[in-house]
Amino acid sequence: MATEKLARAVVSGPIAVMDEAIRTLMLDREFQPLQAASTLGGRGELQVPDCDDIYRPALDSAVALLGKLGIQPAYREFKGAGYTLEDCQDWLRETAGEVTRLATKRNSAVSLAHDDAELISRLEPFSLLEVDIEELLGMKSMRFHFGSTQIEYWDGLRREAETEYGAFIFRSGFDKEKIYCILLTLPGTSVLAEERLHAAGLVLEDMPNAAGLTGVPAKRIAELRSEAAAARVQGEELTRQLETMAAKYGEEALRRYSWLKYMSEGIAQRRMAGTDGDIFFITGWTPARGEQDFKAAAAALGCSCRFDKPGVMDAGKVPVKFKKGRLAQVFSPFVDMYGVPAYGEADPRLFLALSYCLFFGMMFGDVGQGAVLILVGLYMYKKRGMWLGGILATVGVPAIIFGFVYGSVFGNEHLLPGFKVLEGDGVVTILLVSAVIGITLVLICGVLNIMTCFRQREYRKALFSANGVTGVLFLTLLAAGAALTLALNIQVFSNTIYWIVLGVLLLTVWFSEPLALLLRIERPHEEKSIGMMILEGFFELFEAVLSWLSNCLSFLRVGTYAVIHAIMMMIVYQLSAKSGGGYSIFGLVIGNVIVMVIEAALVSIQSLRLEFYELFSRFYTGRGVAYKPIVVDYDASRAA
Repeated sequence: MATEKLARAVVSGPIAVMDEAIRTLMLDREFQPLQAASTLGGRGELQVPDCDDIYRPALDSAVALLGKLGIQPAYREFKGAGYTLEDCQDWLRETAGEVTRLATKRNSAVSLAHDDAELISRLEPFSLLEVDIEELLGMKSMRFHFGSTQIEYWDGLRREAETEYGAFIFRSGFDKEKIYCILLTLPGTSVLAEERLHAAGLVLEDMPNAAGLTGVPAKRIAELRSEAAAARVQGEELTRQLETMAAKYGEEALRRYSWLKYMSEGIAQRRMAGTDGDIFFITGWTPARGEQDFKAAAAALGCSCRFDKPGVMDAGKVPVKFKKGRLAQVFSPFVDMYGVPAYGEADPRLFLALSYCLFFGMMFGDVGQGAVLILVGLYMYKKRGMWLGGILATVGVPAIIFGFVYGSVFGNEHLLPGFKVLEGDGVVTILLVSAVIGITLVLICGVLNIMTCFRQREYRKALFSANGVTGVLFLTLLAAGAALTLALNIQVFSNTIYWIVLGVLLLTVWFSEPLALLLRIERPHEEKSIGMMILEGFFELFEAVLSWLSNCLSFLRVGTYAVIHAIMMMIVYQLSAKSGGGYSIFGLVIGNVIVMVIEAALVSIQSLRLEFYELFSRFYTGRGVAYKPIVVDYDASRAA
């Protein structure tokens, strides 16, 4: 479960091959660069090379061309094509000119159709008028009002207007719900006329935007519709021509775009290099498994290369590269919540995946409900792209397995044989099993911590800490003594030697720091006295004992939730029982849904809590940084 080994490469060579070296060694491989000018030239001997990007203008032109063709930027293989910057510039200039002409005509036609549609929408409230709208709006002798009324109110409104002196109302347009109308009133009569006509159903509205409107509306609308239809036809034809050009030039445009993006990224990565004018240097982290291949590639360019293994002082600075694994990858988001492991620490993903599935299955064990979890999880993951769906689908499998162990199908424990939690000594048994599993996992975490500490040369922690050799031995002997006493009736706890050994182990935890100094496995701390070391060791021991006790007892919640699940489903069946016998299907369905939702949330949270608080802290610090090699983003919508 270890993370992948990395090595720090240091490459140097003549400045003439710097760009080719950057592309070959950094872009074409897994390589996370370090800033060479500061890493290797801490006294200012090295300078950052010039980063002026000569490929940027052509790259921007390629992105613009793809946009006009309606093609999203994406990677296409370009190796062996023999492209040059001048060749790409000439091709883009020629192709872009042809495409731009079509695109400009198409955009003009589309814009004309849009503008005509907007004018038509502004003219429709006046579509029944047979006078020039510009002359009507410019009238000075009468007051002009614009309004509307519901279709069913129009006849009554017109009759009411005919009784009003100095008021004239007529229709100007209509739609599905109302009639638009124009009210003309003589000066001095408008206020009273407006009030009475409002009571009859007239709703005065703001005058529509009439700027630029001329001519008779009905005639003008017909002209605009004809013009818009012709523009749409022209736009569609030009769009088809552009689609033909996209099919013709699209793949070549994508290949040239990919080459330009690749070359531009190589220029951008110059900022990570260093040079003294004649020689360039690049340095960074790369997987140790590819050292020989990397050296051969550097030598082929006329460059020298050396590899430095991470040292003690690199702890917390070396990036961490996870090994691939399907199950581990599913649970990676949970690990990311806690933090990336430091270089040299165990990869906690597989451990978390297996233990989390074990906890979830024991607490949620049910064949039917586990199957539902798998279906829901697959829908969330496949259709919605939610990482949580992948976890739900995964934990549904152990839920089904433990469902067969418990003999439970949608809470019914009479369909299958199995271990019945609520029968006989089932409750005590499941609690004891939970405690045993918890102690076992704590010991495994201790072993992982010992391996990590030895790998990082922290020998005192590996040997004498609560999660080191002495702590693991103490907890193992204590658990073994309890098991022998309860299972085989061997009275280990009455043996004096047994207690002496336990006492010695506790003392080594207490006096861990003085012992480490005595054995010369740790450098002395001048600011600490022996008394201070002993006092700090006592509190560390006290904390360790409390941790062992609380952690092991904490795992009892696994068995407790298994009991709660059985009780909740028993209540569902009791509430769904009919007086004449049988069960209400509706009640069983609703009860199962409620129990599944509640328990899925609680069990997920409790399982994660056990991982983070009882297990992770024993072997995993989460203080590392993720390995992020250079990746050329060909799918970006901008040439950035």
